[in-house]
Amino acid sequence: MLNKLWQFIYQRQGLVLLAMLALVPIMISNIYYLHLITLSLIMIILGIGLNLLTGYAGQISIGHAAFYGIGAYTSAIVTTRFDISSWFGLLLAGIVTAGIGYLIGRPTLKLRGAYLAIASIGIGEIAQLVMTNWTDMTGGALGIKGVKAPSLFGWEFDSDVKYFYLLAIIVTLVYAVVGRLIDSEIGRAFRSIKEEEIASQFMGVDASKLKVMAFVISAFLAGIAGSLFAHLEGYVSPYGFGFRESIAFLCMILAGGLGYKTGPVIGVLLLNLAREGFRFFNDYQLVIYGLLLIFVIVFMPRGIAGALDKLAVGIAGRFTGYNEKKRS
Repeated sequence: MLNKLWQFIYQRQGLVLLAMLALVPIMISNIYYLHLITLSLIMIILGIGLNLLTGYAGQISIGHAAFYGIGAYTSAIVTTRFDISSWFGLLLAGIVTAGIGYLIGRPTLKLRGAYLAIASIGIGEIAQLVMTNWTDMTGGALGIKGVKAPSLFGWEFDSDVKYFYLLAIIVTLVYAVVGRLIDSEIGRAFRSIKEEEIASQFMGVDASKLKVMAFVISAFLAGIAGSLFAHLEGYVSPYGFGFRESIAFLCMILAGGLGYKTGPVIGVLLLNLAREGFRFFNDYQLVIYGLLLIFVIVFMPRGIAGALDKLAVGIAGRFTGYNEKKRS
């Protein structure tokens, strides 16, 4: 019975996630904590893309906050200066970041290991400098104000509860679509590149093409997340998309569990709650993230999702074994 329940939950993770999210506003009445979880949902979208790139394709990026920021600025600029629909801004943010991801990914993904990580840091720093110094377009250090909340058929998502439900639907769709991709032949090819790139090429896998594809999808999702962030906060500035944020995003998926679908969800919620708990130690955030990451790596090498998966499989196996023994 427990084994069948586990299989049901595993096969319908998207529906289970949506059902759990639907209960959050009912269970949490505090607007501040609801806003915190709403921000977490946005980061989960970015985390899903980064997990696809790093956890499945094996490519390390320490500059993903750049795509997050580019998506936020793209949507903010087109909606405030050209009075264009926020939905178009959302789509355009994804397209722009995906295009930039393709242009950057073609040359940089020929690098490996630490060299790719260093190159991604440079990309992040360049993006933040552009956001800060291109004052005519980005507003410079002052940023862009007055980014409106999205609306649909005259109904505006202008409150935390409304925006939360919008994000719950988007996160579920992203989780389901990327999950299907991971379970497909392309997902298996991603894993083969991560495990042994040379051997996978001998088996006919176009490693270069697939790495660029993973990078583009990851950049697209980061841009979508950035756009949603801009419309939630109503304001963007260059100081929220720097190296610290890129490190935080990477720590989230590492702690959650690389190569697990639920890894970004668990990791983002864990570290965002930790950030809230240690908000008075803002200057030491990277130190706290580092200590949490060391704890996870030492005691849970496959991340929290990996530890939970192992535990659930063990429990299901024990019950299954018990039932078989009883029937015999």
